[in-house]
Amino acid sequence: MKYLVAVDDCFLDRPGGMGRVAWDIAMLMHDRGHEVAMVAARQQRDGAPPAVTREQGIRLLRYSRPLLPAWHPRRGQKIIAAAVAATRQHFADEPWDVVHMHAPFTGAGVLRALGAQPHYVYTMHSPVVMEQRINWASQGAVGRLKMTLGLGALEREERAVLQVCEHIHTLSEYCRAQVERYHGLGARVTVVPYWRRPELHREHTKAEARRLLGWPADETILLSVRTLGPRYGIDVAIRALAPFARAGRCTYVIAGDGPLRAELLQLVHRLEVSARIWFTGRLDETHLRLAYEAADLFVLPTVALECFGLIVVEALSFGCPVVGTDAGAIPELMRPILPAFVVPSGDVFALRNRLDEFLRGDLIAPSPEELVTHVGRCFDKATITARMAAWIEAASGPRLATTRMAS
Repeated sequence: MKYLVAVDDCFLDRPGGMGRVAWDIAMLMHDRGHEVAMVAARQQRDGAPPAVTREQGIRLLRYSRPLLPAWHPRRGQKIIAAAVAATRQHFADEPWDVVHMHAPFTGAGVLRALGAQPHYVYTMHSPVVMEQRINWASQGAVGRLKMTLGLGALEREERAVLQVCEHIHTLSEYCRAQVERYHGLGARVTVVPYWRRPELHREHTKAEARRLLGWPADETILLSVRTLGPRYGIDVAIRALAPFARAGRCTYVIAGDGPLRAELLQLVHRLEVSARIWFTGRLDETHLRLAYEAADLFVLPTVALECFGLIVVEALSFGCPVVGTDAGAIPELMRPILPAFVVPSGDVFALRNRLDEFLRGDLIAPSPEELVTHVGRCFDKATITARMAAWIEAASGPRLATTRMAS
């Protein structure tokens, strides 16, 4: 089977949840003997022509996003046009069996370039309207302009792409419900979660990991690994933890980067907790694994739109318990094993009270061994990848009559 993936950002260039899932599924299909290629946007906005490389056995076509400001009303259409041109130049003459889209703009470009011949499927990571409404709300006048001019167009573009897809995949029941809510296509959705990667397991004791990282040996360490953006709630966690940090009861380590970094640093300085709330920046895979091994508790303070919670699976894989909010799909992952560790999203005081219970020893998690066993049972790679591969391979069969090409 000739299998083509359309995603905005390749995980090799810009690590993130969507890119991780898209790349891992692409590698799954490659390992099953299929011919796999990917179309993704180049990270450098330098106007360079599209180019194809081969990386880990996958042909990777990178195209350039337009040199337009983020607020420009034609920017979305220009991105689609760039993806169309790149796909036509490099991939249009090949007989693709299945095109797997992970994002509406690159997906729309590939769709317009290839036409009706391939079978189209879509993995919905989160509805683009929900995502951008949250992002733009924090951008002041520019954000208000984007919402006025762009939300309707975004929803129409996403719906047009979804309507041509015979099959839609989500990682959670929560996300499936959003597909139905926004696009009325919930009947086409198959829910298959992401799997636990076998390489995510403890190799060091907590003391060894802290020594390798240079972290304090005798303190309670709380960890968050997040994009520093509007919907991830890091400001909520900082405010909740500030009294404990100030009193020397814990150290809070924040790994990741993003547009709110400067604002969050100012908040930490203003609350006078810089000595015990640290920003590490983005961690590479080796240091990220050490961080999970070194932490006593993972804090997931998401305020909205967590359509799976990949980070929960990662933390539990190392036996690290998680305090998380009830945003999106997080309760689907946490309530079966950590029901008392779920708090209302955006509620500083609820999170503070739960963390206080943990620091006092009154909130007791299952043992690390129990957490690892649970995540291994529920997110077993062999079981889930078999389901995922079967879903994609079945899509190359007879075409369903319920889809139509977008205009």
